[in-house]
Amino acid sequence: MAFELILPDIGEGVVEAEVQKWFVKPGDEVVEDQPLVEVMTDKATVTIPSPKRGRVTRLLWKEGDVAKVHAPLLEMELESVAVGAAAARTAAAGHRPPPPVSRVAASPAAAEPAGAVPTAPAGKVLAAPAVRAMARALGIDIGSVSGSGPGGRVTKQDLEARSAGNGHAEGNGHALQAPARPAGALPPAPSGEHRVEVVPVRGLRRRIAEKMAQSKRTAAHFTFVEQVDVTELVRVRDGIAAKAAEQGVKVTFLPFLVKGAVAALKRYPWLNASLDDEKGEIHVKHWYDVGIASATDQGLVVPVIRGADRLSLLDIAREIERLSADTKAGKGRPEDMGGSTFTITSLGALGGLFATPVINYPEVAILGVHRIRPTPVVRDGQVVVRDVMHVSLSFDHRVVDGHVGAAFTYALIEYLENPSLLFMEMV
Repeated sequence: MAFELILPDIGEGVVEAEVQKWFVKPGDEVVEDQPLVEVMTDKATVTIPSPKRGRVTRLLWKEGDVAKVHAPLLEMELESVAVGAAAARTAAAGHRPPPPVSRVAASPAAAEPAGAVPTAPAGKVLAAPAVRAMARALGIDIGSVSGSGPGGRVTKQDLEARSAGNGHAEGNGHALQAPARPAGALPPAPSGEHRVEVVPVRGLRRRIAEKMAQSKRTAAHFTFVEQVDVTELVRVRDGIAAKAAEQGVKVTFLPFLVKGAVAALKRYPWLNASLDDEKGEIHVKHWYDVGIASATDQGLVVPVIRGADRLSLLDIAREIERLSADTKAGKGRPEDMGGSTFTITSLGALGGLFATPVINYPEVAILGVHRIRPTPVVRDGQVVVRDVMHVSLSFDHRVVDGHVGAAFTYALIEYLENPSLLFMEMV
């Protein structure tokens, strides 16, 4: 009997998933729990195993397609049916089965055999427009070049080989003399200069593009930037980091930023909110799940520190280290993704002077932190060198008024410049 593998509910609020990678193809025999397909949602990448034994008969989606939850992903013939059919054929009279009958293709795509290579009509050279333009620039008669691509297609590599060779055509025995270049004309472009790598926008990159475009299209961004004297924070952090290292915990500046942000959010709760555009409602959150924007080889992801207000500084440092390791290894768990109430983004040593972070929609605020550098500043009428960094706060101006955003920023700066105040907020 035929069996359909259905895309299951992968997580709360997930309504669709992108097919990332197939591990099987039609005709493959599979066993229970064998990985069949990898799919990506807004929250995580998940591998779906086979619930039964059988033979794959059809894949219903291509890699890069987006399937809805509860939609069938593939079709299988269960093992019992396959075995029964084979036994019936074996028990039948010993005559050879008739040859397979050709069938009319159901669609234009099916009319051409899989893997067929297009061929050019007689006298027509197969070549892409970019290759033809390159041939003209090099002064090469493309009709005299033997193509090495599929179906005799002429490639850029063929032209490069001809250009670097002795100027003789490969198939006609006649010398090919490139025309003289007019005076003042530019020489041909160096080999490979016009090479274009085409990368499909799918997977995590597609999710990032969709979320960023939605945020910029929907939220009314404004960014407030101020500098912070973190000299005292550097001193406190260095002392704590040395002690934490004895317990195997790495303490960066991020735990202090998380604690400072939570303390400021408690004073200005409208920044710990989201906006429901469809219902026209502002949802002010009274819990603190802080997202930490993290760069991976695949793109930007935002794992979340749950209940940051209930965690100690060392607990937050441990969570940051765990989340960072998991996301960089591509092993982020669904429960660690999505649902943050406020987000912090940092480029670390590449943080630059300041930036204008894009809000993690539907949140209404995001904190960007930047590089700490020794900077001359005036203190008590004297120029002294202090450790200074900038913070960039982007807010959704539909929810957060300018003076509220600025007040939040200065509350955060107060905690960062006087880190001893954070101990009043510690758990």
